[in-house]
Amino acid sequence: MAMSTVKARHLKDEDLVGKSDPYIELWLEKNYKQKTTTKNNTLEPEYNETFTFHADGHKHLHLRVVDKDLVSDDEIGTGKVDLDKIKDGYFDEWVKLPAMLGLSSKGEIHLKIETAG
Repeated sequence: MAMSTVKARHLKDEDLVGKSDPYIELWLEKNYKQKTTTKNNTLEPEYNETFTFHADGHKHLHLRVVDKDLVSDDEIGTGKVDLDKIKDGYFDEWVKLPAMLGLSSKGEIHLKIETAG
């Protein structure tokens, strides 16, 4: 499965001064995470980075957007993609990062996923 993180929008700002420095962690299994580069001082980062995963036997692709900081990184939000929603081998959608209790959103990530066969 080839997966591209295209961009994010409307990210919640986690920094007191300036804007967040976000990167995205992606995984099917917690012990094998991949991540994007960090984009500095933005709440609307563009990544256009591609990752490869072996999705056999997995039901979800997990996402975590993190604000890179000097002392410790802060989580902005998390989301997931139900791999059963990939129709005809292709997925091209904005994935929401829901806030607690689903009352609002902490942003969205635009993903493109292609599966072989």
